[in-house]
Amino acid sequence: MTKKSALPVPALSRADDDTWTLEVPGVTATTGHPSPEWAMAKGVEVVRRAATDIVRRWISGKPVTPAEQQVVLLVTRGDAQVYAWLEASFAEDPKGR
Repeated sequence: MTKKSALPVPALSRADDDTWTLEVPGVTATTGHPSPEWAMAKGVEVVRRAATDIVRRWISGKPVTPAEQQVVLLVTRGDAQVYAWLEASFAEDPKGR
């Protein structure tokens, strides 16, 4: 069994043009959203898509980091869990808002 790794810490930031970017380091990012809520909603979608890509790499025998493995496991629990993880990260460190 693989050693459990911590999930990456997402970052939500505001650009000079007042659009928002959500980045999950080492996993995925989504940019150019009109509000933090929109970036969060889109973030769930891009994390889900990234997890699919990670699984494809994993199946084909390519290296997958422990953090990527944790993201895949989180996504299998559903979109509500992904949203809760993203939201909790920003509640703990709301520097982007």
